[in-house]
Amino acid sequence: MERKTSQIQPPTYGDLITVLSIDGGGIRGIIPATILSFLESQLQELDGSDARLADYFDVMAGTSTGGLVTAMLTAPDENNRPLYAAKDITPGLFAPIGNIVQTLIGPKYDGKYLHEVVKEKLKDIRLSNTITNVVIPTFDIKKLQPTIFSTYETKRAACYDAKLSDICISTSAAPTYLPAHYFKVEDSKGNVREHHLIDGGVVANNPGLIAISEVSKEIFKNNPDFYPIKPMEYGRFLVISLGTGAAKYEQKYNSSMAAKWGIVKWLLHKGSNPLIEVFTQSSADMVDYHNSVVFQALRSEDSYLRIQEDELSGTEASVDVATKENLERLVEIGEKLLKKPLSRVNLETGLSEPIPKGGTNEEALKRFATLLVNERRLLMERKTSQIQPPTYGDFITVLSIDGGGIRGIIPATILSFLESQLQELDGKDARLAEYFDVIAGTSTGGLVTAMLTAPDENNRPFYAAKDITPGLFASMRKMVQALIGPKYDGKYLHEVIKEKLKDSLLSNTITNVVIPTFDIKKLQPTIFSTYETKRSARYDAKLSDICISTSAAPTYLPAHYFKVEDDKGNIREHNLIDGGVAANNPCLIAISEVSKEILKENPDFFPIKPMDYGRFLVISIGTGAPKFEQEYNSSMAAKWGIVDWLFHKGYTPLFEVFTQSSADMIDYHNSVVFQALHSEDSYLRIQEDGLSGTEASVDVATKENLERLVEIGEKLLKKPLSRVNLETGLEPIPKGGTNEEALKRYIIINTSV
Repeated sequence: MERKTSQIQPPTYGDLITVLSIDGGGIRGIIPATILSFLESQLQELDGSDARLADYFDVMAGTSTGGLVTAMLTAPDENNRPLYAAKDITPGLFAPIGNIVQTLIGPKYDGKYLHEVVKEKLKDIRLSNTITNVVIPTFDIKKLQPTIFSTYETKRAACYDAKLSDICISTSAAPTYLPAHYFKVEDSKGNVREHHLIDGGVVANNPGLIAISEVSKEIFKNNPDFYPIKPMEYGRFLVISLGTGAAKYEQKYNSSMAAKWGIVKWLLHKGSNPLIEVFTQSSADMVDYHNSVVFQALRSEDSYLRIQEDELSGTEASVDVATKENLERLVEIGEKLLKKPLSRVNLETGLSEPIPKGGTNEEALKRFATLLVNERRLLMERKTSQIQPPTYGDFITVLSIDGGGIRGIIPATILSFLESQLQELDGKDARLAEYFDVIAGTSTGGLVTAMLTAPDENNRPFYAAKDITPGLFASMRKMVQALIGPKYDGKYLHEVIKEKLKDSLLSNTITNVVIPTFDIKKLQPTIFSTYETKRSARYDAKLSDICISTSAAPTYLPAHYFKVEDDKGNIREHNLIDGGVAANNPCLIAISEVSKEILKENPDFFPIKPMDYGRFLVISIGTGAPKFEQEYNSSMAAKWGIVDWLFHKGYTPLFEVFTQSSADMIDYHNSVVFQALHSEDSYLRIQEDGLSGTEASVDVATKENLERLVEIGEKLLKKPLSRVNLETGLEPIPKGGTNEEALKRYIIINTSV
């Protein structure tokens, strides 16, 4: 089918870039489908019975079943009109997963019937044929990196112009539930690209940020459809983001319970799948949090509408209980959600809270429907953008350190070199904490962050980077369980952390610190930030408690419980697990925390404006990945059940795909942002993608492996500087020099600020 002229008018000045984003969530996709049916009915009231959602959105993004809904709403018929109306997406569509065939040793469902239904609904329609632009995330299990299917990319690379049916089967292939999907795409020259794909929820269960990044990339590439909008002009976006519900208020888990869980309980607990639940929920929440910061920073919070139901319970929260009763109940939940108060993330608490006098979700959708109709009708002369370009002068300096267990030795080696170079320029007492406005770390990266910023009795950094030795990362120690409890008891690790950090509090750090964790009871991220301690003592925890929490990787170490009491006697309880669940690469969280402070008019950042990304100087250091080893493929993963997803030849694929996709998507988004602002030299990402064998493990702490990881870090300094190519992925920069030379350049900029 040839692509015809799009009926969507390109944005002109005064127009908005309209985005619809639909989360993944299995059969819970019925909830956003119900919301969409209402929204389309409102558009029809305003614009006639032929109005369809695809006519009103410049971009529609969906993950998992959200991807299937997106594809159905944008697939064209023979007249190049949407093949399906929103009302055609009925509960029956979400029921046909397939036959239950396995659990522990294979995927729960064979997926055959789902595949048949998807192929019948979408036929041979390709991504390039859609009525409007579409963005659907997946994850390549062989390359260990996200694959984002985007209509924009099909115009440049035919290898992405897959059938919508293949894309939808892939983005729905949830680990342990459905088999991985293999297909290939051949272009007109005979070039073939193979795809070994699994669930898009591994990458971004909430695809809202990916959709915005894809548009930003197009603006950066001077796509004439977006002229004269400038990169990062977020104030021009109108975004509707629909969730599939969560069981936050049920509080069915807590740290005491999770501390005893092994592999089986993390994947099967009273009919729920806690491990996948925390990864997908944290992914969705972090995207909502970032978008809330951005739109509130630009005073455009009314242009971002997130509709989500956090009060699911029992079978309602399941992704695959497709009984007639549950399907009807989910429709009812969607209908009731329309009548609930409009809510927004409170940037202080991280919770979604009703907006005073904000009306209901139904009323908000009616307002958005009016905006969408006016937008489509709008014909206005282009004017000069009101967004000021970034100013230049002082930088906001950010250091970000990924999580990765014992592979934290790699960034520790890089940091030791960086500090030695600062000492050459500024004297032997120079310490990293004195040169960065914010240092962020996840998991062992959080421990490194805490050690670099904890004060001694003279309020100087207690540790130098060279003090962070391989021995620190070998402190997992006693293996106690596997299937029925965490692999390690964590006692020795806890002792080491408490001995290193003593009673230092978060508010005591030499510079600002940001460390993510995830609350297993509240099912939402908890971000420990020095900035927050200045406003709320409940976040002013001991660094030792924060580090134990951010390192508490599911199945490896027990969840951690502690409480913080303020001077008024108010107590906040924390039931926390690994920060890698929320953000294995904490760089974007750090930038968001700074943006939030600018929004709050923190005088430290005057006169920098919100979203003034051109003023950031960022170093982000990874802990390595085995991408080139290509240990897995879709044929292999299609046969995996619970056991293989967690134990495969010494690896843990499920953790790998979630944490690696999290880190990669942050790097991709940051690369889009900094390249869009022509500030790519202000963002340095150092990562080793060529790990193999035990090097890639997070817990093989033999003397030989520890020494090998130090050697890898040293060699990484000598490797060519690389950057994300927005078309192909990570590539060396021609004439960019080495990582070592890049760090030296950063030092000169930093010491001159």
